[in-house]
Amino acid sequence: MSKKYIVILRAFGILDNNEIENVLKNSLYNIITFPILKAEIVYSKPINLNKSQAVLTTSSNAIKIFSQLSKNRNIPLYTVGSTSKKVAERLGYKNVIDCQGDSVKMFYTVLEDCDKNNGDLIYIGAKSISFDIPKMLLDVGYKVKRYIVYKTREVNVIDNKFLYLIELKKIKWIVLLSRKGASNFNKLFLNNIEFNQLKQIKFACLSENIAKELSSKIKFKFFPEHPTLSNLKSVITQNE
Repeated sequence: MSKKYIVILRAFGILDNNEIENVLKNSLYNIITFPILKAEIVYSKPINLNKSQAVLTTSSNAIKIFSQLSKNRNIPLYTVGSTSKKVAERLGYKNVIDCQGDSVKMFYTVLEDCDKNNGDLIYIGAKSISFDIPKMLLDVGYKVKRYIVYKTREVNVIDNKFLYLIELKKIKWIVLLSRKGASNFNKLFLNNIEFNQLKQIKFACLSENIAKELSSKIKFKFFPEHPTLSNLKSVITQNE
């Protein structure tokens, strides 16, 4: 009997990063990845970090773009999650502060670490953000410069191989890594297949908010308490 699949749905287009595939790889399932979002660069001018005390980002894509817009690798760089931290360190950043996949924790960590009078905070990210850290920091008196360096657009066609695997009942798990990706999944499947075809498929979401974004028609939703890839793998292992 051939192995079933774990299907990873994520954004394509800027950062070639197969860490999640490597983390989830095991002997029980085949791993396959399909795009659910398309990421596009929208800013390419050099970023001047003079008079700046730290850089904040919640996105690996943003780190990749930022690395091409500034040569400074010593400025404190606040990230969320192990994947972003590894990307930053691989790109040569020497002072990476990982806020463990939690935007709220990033906000409070910055409050503790950064003096309002010690220079600007630089926020690098997408056009659309679910947790508005720049505004929150501005509201409590920090000087924040926000750079929108990329945007994501929804993929509007499902890969035929994905549909074929569903028809053959070959998919055991579907992995979702963002709320926008989960929202687009709802739209694509409402337009293309019946939800009863998803009845026996389990969904592993990187966070509770992503799971909440999925349609209520989807029965099996799982997520870790803390949004890291290793915790996501544990969720899959524990719910076989």
